[in-house]
Amino acid sequence: MFHDIRAQQEARGLDPWAPFTDAEEWGLVKWLVSRVGQNAIDEFMKLPLTSHLKTSFTSKYSLMKAINQLLRGTEWQLKRISVEGNKLTNEVKYETEDLELWMRDPVECIHELMANPEFNHMVSYVPERVFSDAEGKTRWFDEMWTGDWWWEMQGRLPQGAIVAPFWGDQEVWPVYLSLRNISKNLECFMRDMWSLEHYRLFHYCMLLVLEPLVRVGAEGVDVTCPDHQVRHLYPIIAAYIADFPEQCLVACCMKNRCPKCVKSPMCDQDSTVKNLRLHCDGEIGKDQFEGELGLRVIYSPFWATLPHNDIFSCITPDILHQLHKGVFKDHICVFLGVIAVAVENKVLTAVRGVLDFVYYAQYRTHMDDTLAHMHAALTSFHANKDIFVDLGVCEHFNIPKIHSMIHYIDAIRFLSSADSVNTELPEQLHIDFTTQAYCASNQRDYIIQMTTWLQRQESIHIQDAYLRWWGSHHPVNQGSKEQDSDASDSDSDLDGAGPGLFENHVDLPSQVQWFTMVTGSHGYFVPRTCPFPNSTMQRLLNDHDASLFIPALEEFLQIHVPSWSRRKLTPQDQCLFKVHASPVIPASDVRRPPAPAHFDSVLVIEDGNEYTGEGLRVGEVQVVFKLPSHLGNFPHPLAYIHWFRPLQTFDENLHSFHLSRSSRQRGPNALVVLVHQVLHPCHLIPRVGRESGMREDFYLNRYIDLELFDRLSVS
Repeated sequence: MFHDIRAQQEARGLDPWAPFTDAEEWGLVKWLVSRVGQNAIDEFMKLPLTSHLKTSFTSKYSLMKAINQLLRGTEWQLKRISVEGNKLTNEVKYETEDLELWMRDPVECIHELMANPEFNHMVSYVPERVFSDAEGKTRWFDEMWTGDWWWEMQGRLPQGAIVAPFWGDQEVWPVYLSLRNISKNLECFMRDMWSLEHYRLFHYCMLLVLEPLVRVGAEGVDVTCPDHQVRHLYPIIAAYIADFPEQCLVACCMKNRCPKCVKSPMCDQDSTVKNLRLHCDGEIGKDQFEGELGLRVIYSPFWATLPHNDIFSCITPDILHQLHKGVFKDHICVFLGVIAVAVENKVLTAVRGVLDFVYYAQYRTHMDDTLAHMHAALTSFHANKDIFVDLGVCEHFNIPKIHSMIHYIDAIRFLSSADSVNTELPEQLHIDFTTQAYCASNQRDYIIQMTTWLQRQESIHIQDAYLRWWGSHHPVNQGSKEQDSDASDSDSDLDGAGPGLFENHVDLPSQVQWFTMVTGSHGYFVPRTCPFPNSTMQRLLNDHDASLFIPALEEFLQIHVPSWSRRKLTPQDQCLFKVHASPVIPASDVRRPPAPAHFDSVLVIEDGNEYTGEGLRVGEVQVVFKLPSHLGNFPHPLAYIHWFRPLQTFDENLHSFHLSRSSRQRGPNALVVLVHQVLHPCHLIPRVGRESGMREDFYLNRYIDLELFDRLSVS
């Protein structure tokens, strides 16, 4: 793909940035197209200042004309659909409604994606069984090719065939369908048919979109892969990612039925197609068809003709709608400490089982033992859930989203970790590909404008990827860029960090490069601009509740600075620091109250030199600062913290550590540590109860995020 582009440019004597002048002009083009509306582009180009830029384009028209010369992605196609209803016109004819379906050929999309050399070393062509131990006893599930689906599918195809699972990720979504020109009501039908006809229309449109996959799924197709090798690929539908209503729509079942459950009489694709045909021929009555089988009258489901496909096994878990919005709500975590002393243990056990299951379901990598933990959490919930019925909170648990939890473990083993098939991805694509495209139109006859906008955005994306590829093959041209980058960072927070700081540096997304990486997965970020520069120690003592700051700093300097003169510090000493912990900040608007003080709780590595996964302790960060050079040079900023008691008291009912503040000599137990010893922010839940009295007792909330849950989980 990119080799062909470069060959054509060289044959015509063009630079890589053609039809634009150079890298700087290309940067301006990307900014204008992605950040500025078309009318504003014209206004920008008419500014006197822009005449000095001497760009190759002088107006919106000439810019768009140049963009249209770039390599285009798969073309959009328009298919016109005429729907005949059941309402009669005055001429005694059935009313019709003309609709538009905009789509792309999925086979052409596969060719385009697989030809992209940026995906080299990111594509697997064979299934794998991965184990976390040398004995091969503990299975590992993360990517699609580590699941059982690929192994099963590989066995159905000819020897040497390559499976191409029709899948989706953050960058591409092969099937993203939205018929925006269809009103909520198909007016050519009687009102009682609107819902059913929408279902039928959906399947008909999907049939048109996926029609090219029928032949190539059965026979295969030769595709040039990212490593420039030509392989015979079989594109096969592997996963259908949707929320519960759409899952039922795809499975042709009623919404009170499970589209996946093995106990359902319609869970088998062949049986479902047979029952649909029997009902169409009048051999199955309505009561049996809708009551016993729970099917809808959709006689031509789009998946019936797709080769090597079982749509019921393709339906994936949906963490966003089934768990986060259906089973789990954020406020459960917040009030967990409150209910801990106010409800029966069975309530806590059931709630904890749900929370554990939800967090395990989000793991990006699973092993046999994490799946066993998931099963144990779900079993615990089901064993204790009846307490809510006994207490009159609910009448039953016959809830589809709760029922769906039983399918998660099998789906992970079959397809891969559930986070890769979450509906959060297409919902983000709805923002990228629909909302933004619509806003870029004039809202009149907007569909064709949206496709044009998307085509140009994709051309920009392809050209940018091509230039990255070209730059990787011409490192000499990157020298000045690297120097510029070095210069731009010269005033950053990383100056004087000392040797060895980035020895374990790994390639991360661009925004993460701002972090100081201590290890491959652990780092910190300090803002470039200090909100309270040149603060006196007296201010720290007063505004940050850092009453023991001076003795804690003296103790730190005695340990880390051998030549420390042991002179006593006074509140008048100056120190430069950057604050993550914030004191009370007066409001700029006199009508508003001041912003309250905010001091974060964090997990701290007590011994930074010997950390092996244990030895963590909770502290409250009061000050983050840097010392003046005459007090010592350190590779990282410093943090003054107030300790909580060690993680020793564990509440078996809540499965959380019980904490209280640590004291020393009738004051807080304070210490100064290097910032890189701060491992992770944490959340403390106040412990409410008679026995806690007026003490500041807390629970360490392990449900605040996935990383903390994994780190604090107890087997």
